[in-house]
Amino acid sequence: MSSSIFVTATQRGSGKSAVTLGLISQLERTLGRVGYFKPVGSGGVDPDVRLMKDALGLGDSLEAMCPVSMDQVTEALAQGSYDQLIDNIIEAYEALAKGYDFVVCEGTDYFGAMASFEFDINADLSANLSSPILLVANAMDCRGDGCMSDPECESNCEAMINNIALAKEGFDEKNCEMFGVIINRAEAAHQDSVNGQAAAGLDKLGVKLLGTIPRAEMLERVRIEEVAAALGAEVISGHDRLGVVAQGVGVAAMSLENVLDRLPRGCLVVVPGDREDSLLGLAGAYVSPTIPACAGVVMSGGLEPRPRTKELILDLTGHNMPILKVNSNTYDTAIAVNEVKPKLQAHQRTRIEIVKGLVERHVNVEPLLTRGVVGSVSKKMTPKQFLHRILDLARKDRRHIVLPEGIEERILRASEVLLRRGVCDITLLGDEEEVRDNIGRLGLKLDGVNVIDPRKSEWREPFARRYQELRAPKKNPTWELAYDLMSDPTYFGTMMVQEGNAHGMVSGSINTTANTLRPALEFIKTAEGYKIASSVFFMCLPDRVLVYGDCAVNPDPTAEQLADIAVASAVTARAFDIEPLVAMLSYSTGSSGKGADVEKVREATKLVKDRAPELLVEGPIQYDAAVDPGVAKTKLPDSRVAGQATVFIFPDLNSGNNTYKAVQRSAKAIAIGPVMQGLRKPVNDLSRGCTVPDIINTVAITAIQAQRK
Repeated sequence: MSSSIFVTATQRGSGKSAVTLGLISQLERTLGRVGYFKPVGSGGVDPDVRLMKDALGLGDSLEAMCPVSMDQVTEALAQGSYDQLIDNIIEAYEALAKGYDFVVCEGTDYFGAMASFEFDINADLSANLSSPILLVANAMDCRGDGCMSDPECESNCEAMINNIALAKEGFDEKNCEMFGVIINRAEAAHQDSVNGQAAAGLDKLGVKLLGTIPRAEMLERVRIEEVAAALGAEVISGHDRLGVVAQGVGVAAMSLENVLDRLPRGCLVVVPGDREDSLLGLAGAYVSPTIPACAGVVMSGGLEPRPRTKELILDLTGHNMPILKVNSNTYDTAIAVNEVKPKLQAHQRTRIEIVKGLVERHVNVEPLLTRGVVGSVSKKMTPKQFLHRILDLARKDRRHIVLPEGIEERILRASEVLLRRGVCDITLLGDEEEVRDNIGRLGLKLDGVNVIDPRKSEWREPFARRYQELRAPKKNPTWELAYDLMSDPTYFGTMMVQEGNAHGMVSGSINTTANTLRPALEFIKTAEGYKIASSVFFMCLPDRVLVYGDCAVNPDPTAEQLADIAVASAVTARAFDIEPLVAMLSYSTGSSGKGADVEKVREATKLVKDRAPELLVEGPIQYDAAVDPGVAKTKLPDSRVAGQATVFIFPDLNSGNNTYKAVQRSAKAIAIGPVMQGLRKPVNDLSRGCTVPDIINTVAITAIQAQRK
């Protein structure tokens, strides 16, 4: 995935969109290509996405930059399809990120019925996109009553830091990395004080403060066009002056003399539409050289002056004074106008330049560059990321996979997904009429799928002869036996792989492991340099993927066989972009323990180092020392593997099988496997309780293994 940062806040009104725009503009000065991605928008054309596209001249479509709406999130939660929604977002992100060196992602807007859930949604998105959190904190929260004194400012800054600490705690629980904080909208008079106190407080949390941005009055004032849009107002006049900034809001409920005395220059006036005297007076003031003029008028009650009076008002102001008409009463209208918040828009060039200047002067992007957030990919990986990476790797060099259980519904459903997503080409084995009937009955579209009936295939006879050759001279099967075996879809499919008619095979949804693997062990056999075939499980934890071997095939491997398993597991890990740091597990760490079992692991570790000197391997080592940096520092402080192992080799099937199941259940990990390794060509086994996603993942893994052969 492309490098990225995830800009979010803990509440509405932080100014995160403005900060995001300024941040992209600043990064573009250092990096060649910087993209923008908002995973979840407000629905329709999200204004933030439109702003980024137009103001920054981004070439991506609005749909590419914002693939999902909050309504879709709500629906997915209600229907139990939230995980699928996250999958769709990851796919959209990966497609967009391919065109950029770095992507700035923007979180949701904390608005509406979903606001209470949005923190969790943003955390999920950050974790699954491997995008560290950059939190925008609103300094208005630490102003108190105007932040009139430094002691008061200090107290309120402490409250803001506490809020940030709570947010960090929540992100930590969700396995998100919180990279830094930008404080926005600080009072200019206390900017330095806020910045110093925040930096000291955040340093204790282990979080960087990238800068404190002062308030800019120009950005805080609402424009008349924003009021018109927010209230759904009808514009009566002043169409060319809707960009005027309102300096305040007033209500014309008194006599005209008192209204003119009390309304400050440049305010937006709410007045009942039938108060012709007030409207005429405000129109006169608008063109007067001596009386303070208002910025515009909002007529309430769905009313307007009588035709002749209205004509006089428009003529008097030259149709230039902004006049809006709304249906709500005066009181409600005044409240609604006061609640309108300014929203940065692409055509507001002056405001946009102010934003860019503020971020440039007050935000330090250097930590993003020097720390490696930019230009590197996080080592953290969620299960969803790993599964998407598998599919992406398979698509890059499309292989041909044979599935012997072509009549099984789950196999057919998985095949449809695999073909639709371009993961691989597929051949289904079985009675062709039955397979086609099942496809039609299930309403599936399997255009391009190849169906072969082994009993009727022209390959059956040559495959039988080839089987006799491969099994001679030790077994010397009869022609009748060989010909009969080649009517079996599993034997036929395995021979397709052996003879190069397919690149790999996956079976086991309705067959036993023995039935699936027996043909492969009979005539595909082990690859050069390996004496045994073995297996691994990919253990997908919330923030990383580990490789466990062997948990399914070899009951009590010797030292030489353990070395085989370790080297093969490292190769498998590397094929799936997991850096292999190999831990040879035992009940003892280093030289502390003795006994036959420990000595076996010690000898196996030596053999691995001799066979693959470039491989980082440690053993014997206990599981806690292999995975926990704190324990590793105590037991093996100089080890390059201890505390950060990614590949775990168990001394026997008993410990491996029980451990993977314990971790799967207690840590709620996703276990993908067993994945066979050490064979000359890839054949993999499914559990008979497998789901459609299990089949998709295993087929993709098999295709990737075939790419490496």
